[in-house]
Amino acid sequence: MLYYIQYCIFTAQLHLEGNDLTGLLPSELGKLELMSGLYLGDNALTSTIPAALKSMRNLRVLSLENNKLSGSIPMEISELYDLVEHKLSGNTLEGSVPEEVCALGLEQLQAHSSVQCSCC
Repeated sequence: MLYYIQYCIFTAQLHLEGNDLTGLLPSELGKLELMSGLYLGDNALTSTIPAALKSMRNLRVLSLENNKLSGSIPMEISELYDLVEHKLSGNTLEGSVPEEVCALGLEQLQAHSSVQCSCC
């Protein structure tokens, strides 16, 4: 289902939290370059966080908490210079928050306790 969202290129914010969405978090979301808020928390999305999200240059809020995402936080997230809020807690992510992401000076960064973070 999320695959088709890539065609909503003029959407400013997408609120789909708590909708029991399942499946992969598609890299095609990166095509939504004008989006300022992506709210996909409290679903059952799987896979890793796609590095292609770096193309969402206007993104200010990336809310992915309480899903089933795994892997590490991609360094490419640090290319989202307008990002002020990044919620990742409640997933099975591992590793550490890249220092480049910490350097963004986010107002809010939530990561799961299994992720090492020097700026959380």
